[in-house]
Amino acid sequence: MNRFGFTLLELLIVVSVISLLVALVIPGQRRARRQARVVMAHADLRQITVALDSYAMSNGDSYPPARSGCGTDVNDQLPVELADAKYLPRCPGSIPQADLRDIFDSAHTYKYRAPGAIYFNGTLFDTPDKKWRPRSRLWVPNDFPNCRSADGAYYADYAGEIPSPVSYAVWSIGPDANSPKFPRFEGFDSRAIDDARFPLQADFWMHGSNDTGLITHFRTRRGIIHTSP
Repeated sequence: MNRFGFTLLELLIVVSVISLLVALVIPGQRRARRQARVVMAHADLRQITVALDSYAMSNGDSYPPARSGCGTDVNDQLPVELADAKYLPRCPGSIPQADLRDIFDSAHTYKYRAPGAIYFNGTLFDTPDKKWRPRSRLWVPNDFPNCRSADGAYYADYAGEIPSPVSYAVWSIGPDANSPKFPRFEGFDSRAIDDARFPLQADFWMHGSNDTGLITHFRTRRGIIHTSP
């Protein structure tokens, strides 16, 4: 007599095989999606560097001031000058800034920092002396542009001092905003990220598709763009 259907054992074998195939395929899909987002982040950062260099060509080789102040939406924001010059769209909302959202953090834009002039709590400080005036500081490793050294120096392009070897840096926070490789403040809030040495120290960069860390592009004084892996 012909038999139709499956026995319970056969059904269990089929389910097990399908489960095994899914377990093999899904991690690969996740890695592919993450790698695609890394590629997109590099493309977005490249777009920002083109916008910055285009801005400088029209403004006497000067780059927009950095931003800092009270609030995470202000620190290192993309300069609104890039939006005013029509190189990037303008971000909606009360904070004036250019709008290009971090592919890994849709609530915030990519970050920008340049040594020198700074808007601090909305006030522009652009006099390059040390008379109690804020300046934007950029930490540069001693082995720049390899950036593997933990030793380096802050540059603020004060008058009479050696200028920074880096004109500016832009970066993405990467796949994990709370990456364990990011340094933390000691004492009052050990959860807060200490980003004073962002983004040029390679220890903070993302290395490989399974890693976390920053995705960084930066421009040297000689006009060369370097990137993290």
